[in-house]
Amino acid sequence: MRPIQISEPNSNETVFGIDLGTTNSLIAIVNKAGDVEIFKDEQGRELLPSALSYENNVLKIGYGVDQNAICSIKRLMGKSIKDLNKEGLNFEIDHESEKVIRVKCSEEKYLTPVEISAEILKALCERVKKSTGIKVKKAVITVPAYFDDSARNATKYAAKLAGIEVLRLVNEPTAAALSYSIEKNNNSGIYAVYDLGGGTFDISILKLHQGVFQVLAVGGDTKLGGDDFDHLLSSIVLDKYREKAGLSESVIPVWDPESLITNEHTRKLYNKNWIPVSSTGMTTLIESRIVKEYLSENTVGTFEFNINGKPFKCEITREEFEQAISPLVNRTINIVTRTISDVDLKIDDIKGVILVGGATRTPLVQNSLVKLFGNKVLNDVDPDKAVVMGAALQAHYLTCNPKDRNILLDVLPLSLGIETMGGIVEKIIPRNTPLPVSEIKEFTTYVDGQPAMKIHVCQGEREMIEDNKSLAQFELKGIPPLPAGSARVEIEFTVNVDGILTVTAREKATGIEQTVEVNSNFGLSEADVQNMVNQSINSFDEDMKARSLAEAKINGNKLIHLVENVSTDQKLKNLLQNAKNALQGNDLNEINNVSVQRSGRKLLRDKQKDLK
Repeated sequence: MRPIQISEPNSNETVFGIDLGTTNSLIAIVNKAGDVEIFKDEQGRELLPSALSYENNVLKIGYGVDQNAICSIKRLMGKSIKDLNKEGLNFEIDHESEKVIRVKCSEEKYLTPVEISAEILKALCERVKKSTGIKVKKAVITVPAYFDDSARNATKYAAKLAGIEVLRLVNEPTAAALSYSIEKNNNSGIYAVYDLGGGTFDISILKLHQGVFQVLAVGGDTKLGGDDFDHLLSSIVLDKYREKAGLSESVIPVWDPESLITNEHTRKLYNKNWIPVSSTGMTTLIESRIVKEYLSENTVGTFEFNINGKPFKCEITREEFEQAISPLVNRTINIVTRTISDVDLKIDDIKGVILVGGATRTPLVQNSLVKLFGNKVLNDVDPDKAVVMGAALQAHYLTCNPKDRNILLDVLPLSLGIETMGGIVEKIIPRNTPLPVSEIKEFTTYVDGQPAMKIHVCQGEREMIEDNKSLAQFELKGIPPLPAGSARVEIEFTVNVDGILTVTAREKATGIEQTVEVNSNFGLSEADVQNMVNQSINSFDEDMKARSLAEAKINGNKLIHLVENVSTDQKLKNLLQNAKNALQGNDLNEINNVSVQRSGRKLLRDKQKDLK
């Protein structure tokens, strides 16, 4: 494998760190004093809401967009129309488009998720130019740990549209570890990064040794985040309203706009320019978040809302809130413990736990982590800024002197492999393999004179092809007409530091080869990623039985083919017929017990001796 260029030699250009977030985005740099500097807008705000709208054909990004703004577009990066249906997001799209998602931004304007992300990146770049006069040309951009190949490619293309050269894509939890300067203090050991944002949860297990961060494992839940806390808090308010009004649970009260009108603390938090994660339930999410933030600092509060056109006052305690969200917090803790055990580690092996994402400010989250890890929980860095700070530091390390350089080694979140005979998946690179990586495995033909080989690339943890995600298919032609099992075809998988896959198939005798980079239309949805990991665990016994059955059928058919080629003996033909009948079914014991499997090989050897 070729060595990686870690730094940009003789580079005089400034390299920025960008956190292109689902809810908010930020851009930062390491200044001459060696400190991370996050760029602000004219009003002194560091966070840029990741939202876009067109009003009278005038583009608006971030603050000041209307209530129909396009938000959370990051969830659609690298997705197809088919994946959009799975996401269940209520974007209005161009239904004439068969594959590429085009989101309706105005009556006349449709943009792809990549184009919308590019506009957000341009807004960040414009913020830098206004404050410093510097044009952003190069950057390190962070992505979720579970972003698949197509989503990473889409992120890089969005940056290209914005005029930015991406020096490195870095996993968000991995970047966050840099923000704590653990490597500067020579604190070698194993760390957990607990990332609970608005819409997703990620956990990464990192190992630091001699300035090198290596990701040992990643896990998470792409449908769990702080927004779920807000929805549960909304339910508490509405339940209290229904109880007081004597309404049934089937009645859905109307929560009026800008209804939170009491409590000085919450009025200070309320900001009409703040953009929610989703355009649906906008008011509810805004006000629930305000109450949530208040209860994070106080044990009880009295709030007044406008519901069904009338003021409604109620008391909410932190205990009520924590009781509602406790199952969700426990889900994250279960994922943490499972991810740690996946790499044969124990809780005591974790030296520190880094908190990332605004939802980690919730007291129940922090208390649950302290209960699990003791006093190892680190929360000195603003969890909203940890990722961009790490991105800026990584950008700095890519261009600084070698002695000051630190390296991030990410891992592959899901296994990569190809389909073999019988629909069996042969894994080429297993999940949690450090990146970059290049692996080669050798395969052969199944039938005599086979002139081509179909290469079906997949991603996932299951044993059979139908249970995994198809990434790409292509055909290697020109294989010499040799007997079955004689041809030698090398399949090489290469995944670069950005997690992007290249597959090469090469016939060794002739040297013919074909290379393909995975098409972005075959992207893996975020929800599918964690589901596939969970299903591989839950379906292990079933999968192994299916694989054993497929392998038995392949071996049985191969043996029948060989016997038929060397014998016309009627007795042997009867045995072969019994074997063929068994191979039509799915009874593994019957297939293994038929005569051709037990004694067929002996008969074949005897016939071969007779022929000699």
